Amino acid sequence: MGNHIGTPRKVLLIATGGTIACRETENGLAPVLDGESLLRELPELASVCDTEVLDLMQRDSTDITAADRMQMARAVWERRGEYDGFVIAHGTDTLACTAALLHHLLPGIDRPVVVTGSMLPMGADGSDAPGNLADALRVAADGRRGVYAVLRGKILRGTNVLKVHSTALDAFVSVNEPPAGRIENGKVLWDAPEPAEAAPRLVTEIDPHVFVLRLTPDLPPSFFSVLSGFSNVIIETFGGGGIPAHMEQAVHSLIESGTRVLLTTQCIEGGVHLHKYEVGRRAEAMGAVSLGERSVEDALAAVMCGEV
Repeated sequence: MGNHIGTPRKVLLIATGGTIACRETENGLAPVLDGESLLRELPELASVCDTEVLDLMQRDSTDITAADRMQMARAVWERRGEYDGFVIAHGTDTLACTAALLHHLLPGIDRPVVVTGSMLPMGADGSDAPGNLADALRVAADGRRGVYAVLRGKILRGTNVLKVHSTALDAFVSVNEPPAGRIENGKVLWDAPEPAEAAPRLVTEIDPHVFVLRLTPDLPPSFFSVLSGFSNVIIETFGGGGIPAHMEQAVHSLIESGTRVLLTTQCIEGGVHLHKYEVGRRAEAMGAVSLGERSVEDALAAVMCGEV
């Protein structure tokens, strides 16, 4: 990364709101703390990195849109020559969506882009916020290029993040791949090789109008006719993938109308394997596309960016 020995890395903290920035209000928890307020809780980090702050937005992550995520990507892209790494403080509910989309919006990024958040607000008793933010800044200062999420001492690739618990402090897992690394006693330890070097760029054109449908056993076939206005429909299928026989004609008609139908699975791990069962081969024969081992969040981001 070109730093001289002994020179602290320069990291930009991009604050976007989320639980980590929340305080109790008369209407419940709401994100009100700015980036400087978050950093004041971590005075010991002066020796880890030189941190500056960009207050981009103060949102509950449920309210964050693709346009907001594009704003985050642009903030990183436009400042990448000024900083050695970036940390994005974010709400946990859609953190996986943001990490995945940033990975696809910033292919080949030559700096660490680290997304983090917390299940309890900064300053609350027993909060995970100080530890998560400190670990994220350590990973950003470590210099490994790529998009990551850092939570509870785990370093997760941006494409493999999944929130599996709505209240537990240890709410995130890495799906279909082990974590990329971990932070132990303040030290960043990598278990995966660094991503291959590539020319960095910013994706500026995306199509956020992708419909994700979670399949249920008795979904009426007539439902699929309302999806014909979408260019892309991702169906979360059962197990290894396939379309129930009584829905096949409706899905085939949807594909014939010009909508691409892409299949993922409701299983957390393992992915879609359309060649394994007859029902999967029938889906493939009608033109449905397998998304393999991609998580729903990663699939959504890749489709939005035109990679799939």
